[in-house]
Amino acid sequence: MSGINDNTPVRKISILGTHDTMAYQMELEGLFEKSVITQTLSLETQLLAGIRAFDIRCRHINDRFTIHHGDFYLKVNFDDVLQTMTKFLGSHSKETLLVRVKEESSPSSNTRSFTDTFLYYKSKYSKIWNKTTDDPFFGDVRGKIVILVNFDCSSCGLSYGSSFQIQDKYSLTTSWDLYDKWLSVKQHLIDANANAASGSYMNYLSGSGGVFPYFVASGHSRHETDANRMSTGRTTLGGKNMYPDFPRVNCFIEVCTIAFEGTNILTYEYIRSQKLKYVGIIMADFPGDGLIDTIINLNY
Repeated sequence: MSGINDNTPVRKISILGTHDTMAYQMELEGLFEKSVITQTLSLETQLLAGIRAFDIRCRHINDRFTIHHGDFYLKVNFDDVLQTMTKFLGSHSKETLLVRVKEESSPSSNTRSFTDTFLYYKSKYSKIWNKTTDDPFFGDVRGKIVILVNFDCSSCGLSYGSSFQIQDKYSLTTSWDLYDKWLSVKQHLIDANANAASGSYMNYLSGSGGVFPYFVASGHSRHETDANRMSTGRTTLGGKNMYPDFPRVNCFIEVCTIAFEGTNILTYEYIRSQKLKYVGIIMADFPGDGLIDTIINLNY
């Protein structure tokens, strides 16, 4: 992002972000781990990879913020997040970081509000942007952490709810809901590209519920990168036009199995095949280099 013109509105920049950014380290096994983990890269590695938007979920406890995914404590606190980001910006002063802050889980043993505790952190970390406008230019926020405010504080940063048009269809009951999720993602890509002049789009590729986050991202049968794609149970014999964006595999005498495909690959391929110019902020689970680089390059 260092090469972006100072006079570019932040809302017009295409950015790759991570959903539930800190959910990469858990002392869990089995189904709990598969349900909670949404990233493989540490925060420091995400920053170095070019990720510039982050989803930080804070439990308010003892007048401090601990980082959670739902009710699961991720063994890291808000100080750890801000220290890592501050250190990065200290050596990458032309970058900016967009950070959604949302209250998570149940508050406990506090003497002040969530907002007041956030303001405590804001006074402690000078890299957090002092809001001067609802529509900043990139030059206004270089070297700063811009808070996307998902709590009650209009002066703390950009409003998460009103500043962006958001697609976040996150609840999937079964594997077969993945195609509807993809259609929501794709329509938001189309809308963002068509309205690049106004900008302010945010598109979540993530989902969970009756399926694991890694399945939504990859379409794979297991968490491992080299795992096979899952079959939808359908073939082109009698279902030729079903799930048209999903891949056809294992073809024999013109009959192919229709496999699931993850939102990360589908998004990467759609941006490239349709030659999109603007996508807004894309929030992903387990993003790879191809998706990250493709979105960064839309700005140049």
